[in-house]
Amino acid sequence: MSLHPSKQSHRRHGGMTLVEVLIAAVVLGIGLLGVAALQVNALQGSGNAQFRSKATDLTATLVDRVRANLDAINTYNTAAVTCAATQPADICSMDADDTTNSAADCTPDQMALYDLWDIRCKVEDTLPGGQITVACPGGCPANTPMQIIVSWQTQNANAAFRTEQVETTIIPGAPIFIPGTPVPGG
Repeated sequence: MSLHPSKQSHRRHGGMTLVEVLIAAVVLGIGLLGVAALQVNALQGSGNAQFRSKATDLTATLVDRVRANLDAINTYNTAAVTCAATQPADICSMDADDTTNSAADCTPDQMALYDLWDIRCKVEDTLPGGQITVACPGGCPANTPMQIIVSWQTQNANAAFRTEQVETTIIPGAPIFIPGTPVPGG
């Protein structure tokens, strides 16, 4: 038995060949591309969730404003709310720095127009391609559902744009019941 290996056995165990190294590099590259694709999808999902959260918050803000101003319910009924360059009825702004104006100085219709303008501008500023639509059938008679739709554009994995939206239907003036609390008169 010899302590020195023969040349023949030395060639068999000489290490990895160039082909094996190339195959390993290709497999590793494909794996890294998969990880990068997962990261891109996670970032897109996170951005879309953030936009949905902002849209939901802006919708809830408008719902609160509608419920606080039921006298001007028909003014809120508009197919397309616009964000003009100048705000309507400056007296409705209730700016913390402005001590001369207050919301009590404006009419319910002026307040509704200001509410629509304010929310529309916030939708346009915070959501890509953001739009808001407020509508109810027949001019918003009492106990009629009002539909508020906030929509925006997102990109999918193929870089194509698609429209996402948050749709809320309320009945202005209807009592609000919080789950787990007793129903009045019940």
